[in-house]
Amino acid sequence: MKTLRFLVATMILVLLSSGCSSMSNTDQGVLGGGAIGAGTGALIGHATGHTGAGALIGAGVGAVTGGLIGNAEDKQEKKAQEAVAAAQAAQARQQLALTDIAQMTQQHISDPVIINQIRATNSYYVLSAQDTIWLKQNGVSDAVITEMMATAQRYPRRVIAAEPMIIVDPPPPPVSVGVGVGFRGRF
Repeated sequence: MKTLRFLVATMILVLLSSGCSSMSNTDQGVLGGGAIGAGTGALIGHATGHTGAGALIGAGVGAVTGGLIGNAEDKQEKKAQEAVAAAQAAQARQQLALTDIAQMTQQHISDPVIINQIRATNSYYVLSAQDTIWLKQNGVSDAVITEMMATAQRYPRRVIAAEPMIIVDPPPPPVSVGVGVGFRGRF
């Protein structure tokens, strides 16, 4: 009988430890909360004489609580991923394309203005020979092309999403009631 219990306990531990890497936070919360709740419920139930009922109730409460907490973490991770994707898409839209440079030149915008626009948008270019020829054919000046080539030596701006910051206020000092030792004075 002891061997059977040992085998069942070992099998449960193996099943619980396998496959957790592919599980969502919600699934992990349900599984972990249910296991912890069942254990706690069994201990409390044993003290009251109802071990099985305590384990079942504890498993249910733990699974629901763990699932809710895991679901909240899943939503937070999804929101952070969406924010990073939106920031990267906004940065990509902000950069000037070769056609934008050619259009500004054809609209007789001065070279310093075009160069400032390249710098302000943190545009990044690695021009091929064909790109340079195309720009020259469209009237782009040497100064603008030189600035575009210089951007390849700079580091492109990257969007870095910080981890969410949680600020927790320290707990208030403990409150004591009564007269302290060594209190000298009158009320």
